Amino acid sequence: MAQVNFRIDDETKRRADKLFADLGMTMSGAITIFIKRSLDYQGLPFAVQKRDPSAPPMAELLRRIDDVEHRRNCHEHTDEEVERLIAEAEALQNAKRRARAKHRDTERSSARRRRSA
Repeated sequence: MAQVNFRIDDETKRRADKLFADLGMTMSGAITIFIKRSLDYQGLPFAVQKRDPSAPPMAELLRRIDDVEHRRNCHEHTDEEVERLIAEAEALQNAKRRARAKHRDTERSSARRRRSA
């Protein structure tokens, strides 16, 4: 059996260890599954996309919405600001949905090609 070593920051490792433990597996088991799925797909088993650098991450959008909502309670908000932030969050969610759908379509096409080969 081969051994593979890699480096990852402490916080990411801690979070991954907890996630995999909750799923009943080890980090080693999860990485093995990832590698086997990559081999099955002959590529990464998920869509890889370049993120729009001008788009704030979802966590930032949610924080900003909370800030606006907090100001709403203090009567220091504008409805336009709340609507804009909600629209940004919805656009980001829709982009994620489209990416997942595109990935599923690609997986199905690849599976059909493998079966017909």
